[in-house]
Amino acid sequence: MSLKCEATSFRDRHAICLESDTLQVIALTGCGHLASLRLPDVDVNPLWEPPWPGIEPGTYDLQRHRDIYGPGEGRLLASLAGHSLCLNHFGDLTEAEEEADGYHHGEASNLPWTVFEQQADDRRARLDYGLDLPDAGMRFVRTVEIRPGESTLYFRERTTNVKRIDSPFCCQQHVTLGPPFVQGGVTRLDFPVKKGMTNPAPVHSTDPLTPNQQFDWPLAPLQSGGTSDLSLYPQEHILTCTTNLLEPVGDYAFTAVSNAQLGLLLVYCFPHEAFPWTTLWFEHEASEILPYNKRTTTWGVEFGSVALALRFIDTLKAGPLLGLPRFGTLPARNRIEVNYQAHLLRIPPDWQGVERVEHIDGETVAWERGSERSARTPSDWRVSTQMSTASKEDLGN
Repeated sequence: MSLKCEATSFRDRHAICLESDTLQVIALTGCGHLASLRLPDVDVNPLWEPPWPGIEPGTYDLQRHRDIYGPGEGRLLASLAGHSLCLNHFGDLTEAEEEADGYHHGEASNLPWTVFEQQADDRRARLDYGLDLPDAGMRFVRTVEIRPGESTLYFRERTTNVKRIDSPFCCQQHVTLGPPFVQGGVTRLDFPVKKGMTNPAPVHSTDPLTPNQQFDWPLAPLQSGGTSDLSLYPQEHILTCTTNLLEPVGDYAFTAVSNAQLGLLLVYCFPHEAFPWTTLWFEHEASEILPYNKRTTTWGVEFGSVALALRFIDTLKAGPLLGLPRFGTLPARNRIEVNYQAHLLRIPPDWQGVERVEHIDGETVAWERGSERSARTPSDWRVSTQMSTASKEDLGN
């Protein structure tokens, strides 16, 4: 089939669909979320689809929608889906920021995006889209691309600090996975990590983990004694959160989430220099607030430059964690470019998880734990980051 990049709708939302013979990708133009990744003959989207109806971000009205999506982060939740972008903040708001009608998780995941270009030919389908972030003083452009014969989605992201002063770089790829891909006791996470940290305080009455404790992955300390293996999604109805410092594999890191019963593996590969942290968010039908209502199963596997989802000022004041800064830096009138990629792969029903991921002879290969089996796809290797002085075009001049 010829490649496609065309306007569509997804759950009554404006969207762009990129499609090849081996992969379908759907991106929402409202807030830029990646809403769906699918193999052509497997009717499973590993990305989270909220159980409530979504709306376009420009139509949100607090008085009209409070009873549907709740106060506070209701604006975010009204338009949220799948893989969202937190920029230039990852976390909640202070009382003053709430009064000022600020943005939970930053502007990028709350505002409409602009489609700059979309095109498809025999070699690739590509979408360029992004937005200006007036509060942060930044411009952001993302390019997503697929190619024939590959189950790979390529990301190229450029963030420009348009201000004349250095800025924190708080960029988190908020990848949220959901059912049927996420299943208690079945879905598994593998990534190169040794040290983790539980949340500074319990996040919910059902949170079983001892707060503010360092641990050796994957065994996190329980308040009741003993440990919990966080590499397997829990069967219990809980809400908890941890952060994890990734160990570089050369100059990159990865997250690999698998459901062997469904025969699917989702791998993200990204530059460790730009994204050294991964926050894990477990919400298994525990949160009773709107719009969750104890009906939501999600696994946030959120990699980026920020250690923990905190209030912005708390992130800046907290100091290093596990020996590393809690956020990045984007100098005045500079641009950071980050290239990373996602792979959706088939696996056998007795798959035991991922030991390592590497690029060999034009293929990205995920090697199984304890065996010589692998899941693979043809692909380039576009995993890199670069800082440079912003051009006039970057600055919008």
